[in-house]
Amino acid sequence: MRLFRRSAIPWEGDFPLTRRRVYVLPSRMGMVFGAALGAMLLLTINYGLSLGYVLVFVLVGASLVSLFHAWRNLAGLVLRPGRGDPVHAGDTAELNLTFLNPGGLARYAIHLDTGRNTEVQTVDIAADAEQIVSVALKTERRGWQPAPRLRLWSDFPLGLWRVWTWWHPAAGVLAWPTPENPPAPLPQAHDPTGHAEQHQHGGDDFSHLRPYRPGDPLRRLAWRAIARHPQGMPQTREFSDGGEGGELVFDWAQLPPGLDVETRLSRLTRWIEQAEQAEQPYVLQLPSRRFDTDRGPRQRAACLEALARFGEKGSASSLGRTLPPGAQTPVAAAAPHVAPQPPNTAAPQSGHTP
Repeated sequence: MRLFRRSAIPWEGDFPLTRRRVYVLPSRMGMVFGAALGAMLLLTINYGLSLGYVLVFVLVGASLVSLFHAWRNLAGLVLRPGRGDPVHAGDTAELNLTFLNPGGLARYAIHLDTGRNTEVQTVDIAADAEQIVSVALKTERRGWQPAPRLRLWSDFPLGLWRVWTWWHPAAGVLAWPTPENPPAPLPQAHDPTGHAEQHQHGGDDFSHLRPYRPGDPLRRLAWRAIARHPQGMPQTREFSDGGEGGELVFDWAQLPPGLDVETRLSRLTRWIEQAEQAEQPYVLQLPSRRFDTDRGPRQRAACLEALARFGEKGSASSLGRTLPPGAQTPVAAAAPHVAPQPPNTAAPQSGHTP
């Protein structure tokens, strides 16, 4: 029982399938086969059939040989956890696992599942080769989604023996918050130079029209062009002095006070995705974290990870929480470093002078 309890603990690093981790029992077909052999043996003894003894002993020997081959088909493999790309909560993520076969024997018909009537994957591994297997993880909430316990089993070659092992890899995928739908309008962009946007009032800075993108301010819609369009396609006016209006600031404190935490995270997630789609730089300001003006895959991943881990114990973006000394979240490198202020060691002033 101690071996079964160990398998429930997440395992760090490679997981070699030693002989103590591989278990063998007769399969259903094997039990039926054993019962048939027992009946044949009784009939042989009862009628004194010499050829019956030969047949029974040959079949018993074949089943014992298949036991060894079934055990060797699984023993000796090395299981290596991998990584999965982050997804939004509610989507299905894929966790990549690697099966290494360091021996000179090929492995056949190795099945992988979670042991809960889920989809079974079957792989073959050539000698001295490796095989990458993707496990589907359904994400129902934001945050870190740990990998479930996985069962590897095989009944190769004759189906008489079931050989299996349990593996709980210390791996998982990150689920970002679900983007708000329908999206709320983007906040007003700020001019980095500190000047007011001239194109707010129309003027002579108009450049061209482009197709409407979700989050475009209604004041930039070209209503006359929409009315003239045969299909009424929305058109947005672009301006030559920056068009997109500088940087966007996504500030937690500026959101409506009536929104709960999850709605705020969903709205900020939607705004980040819209800004990335529009290739517009943005700033993310959380209660205890700030991401300076930037855009691109690194900025997007860092901001969405902070939103996904918001409120987690030990997260720098959690509201009303602090990190232990020296701790750092995975996205801490993307945030500007703020040097701590030295304590005020000045002696308190009194009304008397020495």
